[in-house]
Amino acid sequence: MSYIEGNIQRYLFYSEDTSYSVIKVKITDTDDVDVVHFEPTIIVCGFFPKLEHSVNYRFYGEVTNHPKYGIQYNANRFERMVDNTFEGLLDYLSSDLFKGVGKKTAERIIEVLGLSALDLISEDKHVLDKVPKINAKLRDSIFKEVVANKEMENTLVWLYSFDISPKMAMRIYSYYGVSTVNTIKENPYILMDHIEGIGFKRADEIGLKIGFQYDSPLRISAVIYYLMTEFMNKYGDTYLEKDKLIEYTLSYLNSHPDFNVSEELVHDQLESLLISGRIVLLEDKIALKYLYNSEKELARKIKQINDKEVNAIDKDTFNKLLEDFQGFNDITYTKAQKKAIYTALNNNFSIITGGPGTGKTTVIKGVIDIYRLLHNNQINSNNIKLAAPTGKAAKRLSEACNLTATTVHKLLGYDFEGDFKFDEFNELDAKIIIIDEASMLDSLLAKKLFSAISTDTLVIMVGDANQLPSVGPGDVLNNLISSKLFNVVELDVIHRQASDSHIISLAYDILSKNINEDFFHNYEDKQFINANDDFIAGRIVDKISQLIDGGYDLANDIQVLIPIYKGYNGIDRINALIQSTFNSVNKDYTVKFKDKEFWYNDKVMQLVNQPEDNIMNGDQGTVIGITPNDELIVDFSENIVKYSTKDLENLTLAYAVSIHKSQGSEFKAVILPLSKAYTIMLKRKLLYTGVTRAKERLILIGDFEAYKRGVLGTDRKRNTLLNHFLENTEDSEDNNDLKIADFL
Repeated sequence: MSYIEGNIQRYLFYSEDTSYSVIKVKITDTDDVDVVHFEPTIIVCGFFPKLEHSVNYRFYGEVTNHPKYGIQYNANRFERMVDNTFEGLLDYLSSDLFKGVGKKTAERIIEVLGLSALDLISEDKHVLDKVPKINAKLRDSIFKEVVANKEMENTLVWLYSFDISPKMAMRIYSYYGVSTVNTIKENPYILMDHIEGIGFKRADEIGLKIGFQYDSPLRISAVIYYLMTEFMNKYGDTYLEKDKLIEYTLSYLNSHPDFNVSEELVHDQLESLLISGRIVLLEDKIALKYLYNSEKELARKIKQINDKEVNAIDKDTFNKLLEDFQGFNDITYTKAQKKAIYTALNNNFSIITGGPGTGKTTVIKGVIDIYRLLHNNQINSNNIKLAAPTGKAAKRLSEACNLTATTVHKLLGYDFEGDFKFDEFNELDAKIIIIDEASMLDSLLAKKLFSAISTDTLVIMVGDANQLPSVGPGDVLNNLISSKLFNVVELDVIHRQASDSHIISLAYDILSKNINEDFFHNYEDKQFINANDDFIAGRIVDKISQLIDGGYDLANDIQVLIPIYKGYNGIDRINALIQSTFNSVNKDYTVKFKDKEFWYNDKVMQLVNQPEDNIMNGDQGTVIGITPNDELIVDFSENIVKYSTKDLENLTLAYAVSIHKSQGSEFKAVILPLSKAYTIMLKRKLLYTGVTRAKERLILIGDFEAYKRGVLGTDRKRNTLLNHFLENTEDSEDNNDLKIADFL
């Protein structure tokens, strides 16, 4: 790896959120012959803390040619260089880094302490007492800066030794500061709680590498918490039975042949987690404290909003306004749609549910416009908030209602540090809030949302209760409906324009477990291709070719939906096949990371929230550049994000994605493989959700028996505590101490 040395002429860009820097450096030394051609200055990019002018730095990295900005030096680490000369040390100590130290003071320090001044100061600050005119306050300030700068550089180098990317290393250092090394050495598993992007496996790698024992109490505690989190995220539950958690923990810990962790040690750490308040015990149910609190607070706030009375609308007035609205917009509402609008306007909280083609969006538009008419059009668009869990769903809602709609995260002011601007202490200013695609709201996001809503706001949730529940833990929409505590209107009439759709017809056949001959009939919008497992992949490629020839775009219009990642017809293999078939012209421009490979112009998807780059889990983009040092440049709808090789674990190909990841999105053409290997995953709600993602073309490829098993399969009901709290709002976890004995 090469280096350049130089001092900063000026900053072109610096992000306070991520520490990403673009700086113009005057070169004083380099071991890279290519750099010589760009003397005397070069643009240096990387993740650094704010660096000082008048100080010499050495940057380690490589020269690159950015497709847009030209020649740059991409640095992945740096170190401060202090010339071992009187002049170099004088410049350093009198720089902006040391407040209150001018050239005369710096001269006195060097005259008294010599050229080893910095080492002497870092070892004992009191050596500065020998220097004339330096008081205790200035002495402590100089000492603090010398130690901090030295400590930061040593810390970053130490973090790099664990194969941590510069971006992640800066994120960790920004959180823990000079105590980073000691904090991690004391408990590496604390990274799981504080640093987004570091889970148990990465923390465990660090822990074992620095000497933590396989059966150390901190590791066992981290394993318990990790397994609970994994279970919640995999199955969507918000609690786990105590006996199952103990069983899972012992199985995980004792999977290594050289270790045998006792059940007593697991009990001890469960008790420790309980006492520390990280988990909660309710009867025989164990919940993560933050999930427990989220469902409890969500139940309390929704009931509070629901109980707030609104001024009832006279039915005659409503009917007159509705009649006028229908006339203006050439709409004829069904009885259920009229009831939905009337219910929404006469209750502080209500739910509207229905399948595809039942006119949910048309009802939303009616609610908004009639609400405005009721208030003599004095309600401006700023008082009406429309939101959905995903960007694509928000965009569709915005286009349908001719009003700005945002993601729920954006509505709540989610920032680059993962914080929310609006909460229970700073509520949203809105007269009416409508949340579309509400089936996608998990317990955590729903709690965040409702905490920020005033009880004076009219709230309407709209969604399809038959779709898959949220990707995250919880089953909010179904829990609220099943509680029977709220006003719910179900739209059940398919409108004429939708009734001609064979896609929608198939969706309702799936819901009603209706398997008939029509499934085998092919239409312009719906097609079934019979193929056994060995030929499914080839048929997928053939259909993509036909769709492209018919004018469909692979990146924007066509989506393959598969329920599992591994296996012959899993997401991973199908992605690689589509990539090699349709993007092979770019295979010479490649970045490899473990078992992943990305090519220029690939369709990709983000796998975790990355707030510092304004991208979220499930966002899709296109690879628009690959730098000489294997950095990937990805365009997420004009939001350009750079990935170092070590950051690529957060990215995957997206020609084929899971049905869960497709929620909230629509695609012009959906290809839905049906393999017998999927049958453990294929269930009715999953099939229904996959089918309803198709807007114009649905192509099912595979085995009819796999489809049949999915339609007749029983969906697993999620285990949540929301209904418990809706019925027992005053329930408290203060009795946990009495229950600890149950573990022993």
